[in-house]
Amino acid sequence: MARSLKALHEENKATHRSFGIVRPDPGSMKFFAKPVKQTSEQEQALSTSLFQQNALFGDPLKPLQKPEYSFGYRFTSDGHEHNHLVHDWAVQTAYFMYRKRYGDETLEKLQQAYGQDIPTRNPHFIMGTMKAHPHTFVIIGILRSGLDPAELDKQGGLF
Repeated sequence: MARSLKALHEENKATHRSFGIVRPDPGSMKFFAKPVKQTSEQEQALSTSLFQQNALFGDPLKPLQKPEYSFGYRFTSDGHEHNHLVHDWAVQTAYFMYRKRYGDETLEKLQQAYGQDIPTRNPHFIMGTMKAHPHTFVIIGILRSGLDPAELDKQGGLF
C-alpha cells in the first residue's frame, strides 16, 4: 500500500511502479457522475470494438452496453486533492442493474451506494497506469470492508 497518491506518483517517476493501493483521507470522498459525450463515427466504431467481448472458443459474445455515464471520485490523499474516474466494470454494471430496477431514480440510488455507503466502509482505491499513459494513475477498483481501521491497528502481528 502506498502512503498517499502523491507518494505513488513519486515512486512511479523513480522506479516506474505502475500499481498501488491508496486509502483516501476519511470523509473526503465525493462521488460524481457525468454523461458520456457524443462521439464521432470513428470513435463510435472504436468504442464498439472495445465493448465486444471475445470468447476463447466459439463465436464472439454479446457486446457489452456502451457506458452512458462516467463515474469518479473527488478526494484527498494525505491532504492533497485528486479527481479521478473509476475505470472498473463494477460501477458500470451497477449502473445498468440499477437502471433496470429503479428507472428514473438510478443516479440517486447509485449516489447512495457509491457516495454514501462505500465511503463508510474503510475504502481503498486500487490504482494503476495504462500502457499509453505510464505516469497517469486511474482507479481500477475499490476495496472496502466493514472493519474499522482503528481496530486493525490494535491487532497484533501474526508472528
